Amino acid sequence: MNEFIQYHRILLIRARPGSERSRLGQDYAAHLIDPGGRLLVFFHAEGVEHAAEGEPSAEWRSLADWHGVVLAVCSGSWSRRHREQPAPPFVISSLTGFWNHAVDAREVICFGAGDGDG
Repeated sequence: MNEFIQYHRILLIRARPGSERSRLGQDYAAHLIDPGGRLLVFFHAEGVEHAAEGEPSAEWRSLADWHGVVLAVCSGSWSRRHREQPAPPFVISSLTGFWNHAVDAREVICFGAGDGDG
C-alpha cells in the first residue's frame, strides 16, 4: 500500500475469524465486487487473524485472487501476534495508510469491535 491508490470502498475488519461479524464482513465484501471499483479490506485488532494460514483466510484469498481486492493487515496488530509476515495476497500496512485511504473513499464500513455491535 505504499503507492497512493484511491479506493471506492474500504472494509475495516476487526472481528475475529469465525465470528458472526466476520462472516457478515466476508459476505458484504463478496457483494461489493464491482468491475470498475476498487475495494480495500483492512484487517485490524483480532481481525488480523484472518491473514493467518488456514481456513479463515481461504475466502479472503479467493476475493483477492479472483477480483483484485486488496487485503491489507495492520502492522502493529500483526506484529503483536505473529513473528513472520503474512502470506500473499495479504500485505502489511499501517493505520496511517488506512486513514490516508479512508479520507478519500466513498464508503468505509467496520465489522467487529467499534461497529456498534460490541
